[in-house]
Amino acid sequence: MKLATSFTAIFIIGGLAGLGACTTVDLSQVAIEQPKVIEKPDHNVVERSSVSLTNLFRQKGWSKSGPKEMTNMATRVLLGGLEKNEDDAEARVAVPVSPAQLDADILEANTQILQTTKAAEVYLTIADDAADLGTELSLLEKALLSARDAENKFAQSIGVKPNVKTEQDFALLSGSVDRLKDVTDAYGDRIRAQITARASASRS
Repeated sequence: MKLATSFTAIFIIGGLAGLGACTTVDLSQVAIEQPKVIEKPDHNVVERSSVSLTNLFRQKGWSKSGPKEMTNMATRVLLGGLEKNEDDAEARVAVPVSPAQLDADILEANTQILQTTKAAEVYLTIADDAADLGTELSLLEKALLSARDAENKFAQSIGVKPNVKTEQDFALLSGSVDRLKDVTDAYGDRIRAQITARASASRS
């Protein structure tokens, strides 16, 4: 009887030990299979590029528009887009610079505008139709206003000291500003379409 009891106790203890081992393996496997958490970046490429353009243009003195001008532009974009040559910025006083410096500034500004425009175009293409693009639109509006300010400032500077090379580069910059305007309007169009769709859905 004692032998049987001992055997039973050993069997139970062995079974519990085996159960503990199996439990450990299962938990380990579950831990390994847990998906990794990927943190979403604080700002996407459109936001970073737009802010970079606005800050650079202010630092360089190419743009000095304040909150009032930015608010006015935001309203016009949401209401139906901007006119190609529309500008509410106050008249800028041209600061004399050398032709070489002026041309270098125009080229640098154009590069930044093109980068921002390309980022916005690609992002709008891949963004879901229902995605909230309010932040992107707001920052693009600020970037566009800064670009318009710079365009006006450069135009006045060229008028002081005309130069064929500089005028050619300025023409490229003006085209880039128009392209930035187009993609900013496209963000406004997307948001207006979302608002219209939500209004229609609420009525149905």
